[in-house]
Amino acid sequence: MKKQILSIGRALSKNEQRTISGGIATPEPIDSPCEEPVLAPPPEGCRYIKIGPCRYRLICLQITPY
Repeated sequence: MKKQILSIGRALSKNEQRTISGGIATPEPIDSPCEEPVLAPPPEGCRYIKIGPCRYRLICLQITPY
């Protein structure tokens, strides 16, 4: 098993592993002011929350099946 893994490539040292920056991708900030989007009215029991410049997230308290 170890031979198969090593045949893929070389193992990284602890220092090399520490230098790898990973995590959740974040959007690039917007430098210029943007035009606020026109949002459709949210469904009943939901609302929009501003999470950044020109970015909104729809938050619903309950999900009701139709």
